[in-house]
Amino acid sequence: ALGDKPTPLGMDGFGEQESPQWRKFPCSQNEDKIFDLTSCGKLSPLSTSPPIMKIFPVALALLGGLVVSRAQENAVPGWDVEIPVPISDGARSPITPKPKPIHFKVLASNTRRQKVTEAPEMPDLPPIKGTINVTVQMVEDPGLPDPPPLPTTIPSDPAVIAKMEELRGKYRGTELIFVSATVYDHSRTLLRIFPNGKVEGEISAWTNIDLNHFSGFSTYRIKESDGTFSDRGLLMEISNLDTEMIRQKLVRQRQDNDEPEIPILPDLAVSGPSFTVIEGETQGEAMDTLCQIHDLYRKEGVRMAAAFDARQKANAERKAYLLANPPIPEDIVIRFWKCKNAKAN
Repeated sequence: ALGDKPTPLGMDGFGEQESPQWRKFPCSQNEDKIFDLTSCGKLSPLSTSPPIMKIFPVALALLGGLVVSRAQENAVPGWDVEIPVPISDGARSPITPKPKPIHFKVLASNTRRQKVTEAPEMPDLPPIKGTINVTVQMVEDPGLPDPPPLPTTIPSDPAVIAKMEELRGKYRGTELIFVSATVYDHSRTLLRIFPNGKVEGEISAWTNIDLNHFSGFSTYRIKESDGTFSDRGLLMEISNLDTEMIRQKLVRQRQDNDEPEIPILPDLAVSGPSFTVIEGETQGEAMDTLCQIHDLYRKEGVRMAAAFDARQKANAERKAYLLANPPIPEDIVIRFWKCKNAKAN
């Protein structure tokens, strides 16, 4: 925790407590201590060090604020979290077969040429430009069948009703989490977490996780010991920076390099997910989310990273195809008719 604020204890899976308890750690006025926060639980001093960021608040440093570092090597996760939905791996959806063509008897037709500019399929591709035919036709009623009625929203199957009642008793709701992240060299991420979109209670931290790996799904689930569960919907804004490219650009433009100093964090492949809190309270919703994200990555990180690599590969292949085969805008035909057997309403 920062200063003498309470720090969570008992969520580390070591078994002493099932519910969170709190312990205060005094803070020296003359030094900054980095603490190991294993599974958001027990704290143990690791070392003393100078401030780790250029932008670290001076006032906080003078107060001897404790920078919390969480390493998960050989740790039991403090949260039982999972991904309840499939992770996108970049595979394209199967092509839907085209419906059987309908024969229209044209009564009147009007066509004009129009220049169009369409957005590309990918943001870094050129726009799709061209001249198309826009045709509007009056046609005879083709006698299409009426659309089927909408399905009822009230289930009648007893098994479905029983399952819904079971879920209603276990489901504790969904909350939205707003995350702003800047990923440096796909190895370190500076992130800010806003629980339920609230600025109050936000937290900022460095992590050794590439947060791009979280972009393949939108929801994760928290399972409680009593069998109930709740979902967290992720609303993320992620930007990626190549530090070497930025440095070269700044040198060419003769500008100062004011990028933040990235703190030293354990190697992900060796020590697992870890983070360092640089701003915000180390208790509350945002801190819980930060712990949940790292526990989730510790559990599903291999699958998430593999899905991200697959998406990158699929995107690169699709981009190469579109560059080699630039799309051409298609003609548009609009048909309308008066129904012969239209109902009075």
